[in-house]
Amino acid sequence: MLKRSTEGAQEALNLCVRLFTNPGDVAWVEGPGYRGAKAAFSLGDLSTLPMPVDADGMAAPPDAWLTQPPKLIYTSPAHQYPTGSVLSVARRLELIAQARRCGAWLIEDDYDGEFRHTGEPIASMQGLVDDAPVLYVGSFSKTMFPALRVGFVVLPRAIAAHTAVALQAMLRGGHRLEQLALAHFIESGEFGRHLGRMRRLYRERQQALRDALTAHFAPAQILGGDCGMHLTLHLPPQLCDRILAEHALHQGLNPRALSGFALQPRAETNGLVIGYGNTPAERLASAIDTLAALARGLTGKPKRGSKAGSKAGLRAGSSATPRV
Repeated sequence: MLKRSTEGAQEALNLCVRLFTNPGDVAWVEGPGYRGAKAAFSLGDLSTLPMPVDADGMAAPPDAWLTQPPKLIYTSPAHQYPTGSVLSVARRLELIAQARRCGAWLIEDDYDGEFRHTGEPIASMQGLVDDAPVLYVGSFSKTMFPALRVGFVVLPRAIAAHTAVALQAMLRGGHRLEQLALAHFIESGEFGRHLGRMRRLYRERQQALRDALTAHFAPAQILGGDCGMHLTLHLPPQLCDRILAEHALHQGLNPRALSGFALQPRAETNGLVIGYGNTPAERLASAIDTLAALARGLTGKPKRGSKAGSKAGLRAGSSATPRV
């Protein structure tokens, strides 16, 4: 396989589009899904189609492979962004097999797989079977910090020779000192110890956020939690996620509207993506208190504990960690 460093994960996505597609080709994205992938496909003048996501990850309808065969497929199997689902092994194998049949390439975005909180991680699609048509993309934005601007793409060995000249022209390199410092940090073992500390910290924060959301938004569904630094909260249809997110921003909170990640918003994409990566656990409860009060104000529900009232059913608080 061939590994290349990039200026963050976004350049890696742009590189995949430039190397493996032509304008007008069909590209599939998760719906709802990462907006950076949609932006990369739009810049490549691709015809972008959303594929539904359920509890087992991307669920492409069987007939879509015949009626709308893709050239490029974007997926985040380790921790779907933003719903938090994990792509099952059966779905991974099916995607690889179908991509081979129609000559498509899979982009596997492993943006925060290092922060696994429950169970054993599933093998990446890139190494699940030999010579899989998978372009493995990632960065150090989550594990270190976004301003580092170091990403990477791993290409299958079978195409390494064919892309070497193009890659040399496209990737002029940059952040050499930062890359050398990062390499030393990894080789010294400090990176592994850092990940261990951050996993413990994020588990604590996630539990605090989950407890607060459950207290204020039950029985609303809370998605995710196996990996990463965010949870996703479904909202009732009478409460618009975009309006609530806008009101929250005025209060110094930054949850993201789930519908903003969908090319075709539906009832099931009405919710909030709530990050906890940059907020101490002890501050999450008060932040969710604020969010719940905003939700009650928008729906006209009384306060918790009043005679006529019931629990409002929502909470946010920390900013949704951006993808870089």
